Amino acid sequence: MKKILVKSLAALLLLTLTLCALAGCKDSAVPDGMQEVTAGNYGELYHLYVPETWISQASTGVSGARANTDNSNVAVTLSFPGEELTFEAYWNACCAQYEKVYTDLQVDAEKCVDTTLGGKNARQYVFSGTLDGVQYKYLQIFAAKDNTIYTLTYTATAERFDTHLETVESIRAAFVFA
Repeated sequence: MKKILVKSLAALLLLTLTLCALAGCKDSAVPDGMQEVTAGNYGELYHLYVPETWISQASTGVSGARANTDNSNVAVTLSFPGEELTFEAYWNACCAQYEKVYTDLQVDAEKCVDTTLGGKNARQYVFSGTLDGVQYKYLQIFAAKDNTIYTLTYTATAERFDTHLETVESIRAAFVFA
């Protein structure tokens, strides 16, 4: 009787594993309703998750994705400043570059706040600017880890920016450092 029970349990376990493989069991680390869009070897450093409906850009070498309804997008980039910088100093260096690109750079100081990214202290900046006649709005979150600044950037046209803010918040909340 014991042998039959053990064989039955083994067969049930094998059947369950086979069904999971056929059904494409999800990695339990990926939040429900999301997909990982971390490019290449960056998965050794962090994991970027976006809604399953967004279109991944990881195959292009960019850790990011765009909304399936428009060209609004999120991406993570890394910077190696070579020296320890405060978020304000790093932002000021970025801002100096943005002023060269955008004809009318405007920072929304009320939305520049402390936050977290992947459990690390971070700083959020919101700004807008016109490029080639189109006004874009950005939300950038800077976090520092191991002498590297990680930047999560959300980009949208000014009129579409608010459309995805709730989704971008879920992306920020799901971000994980490896």
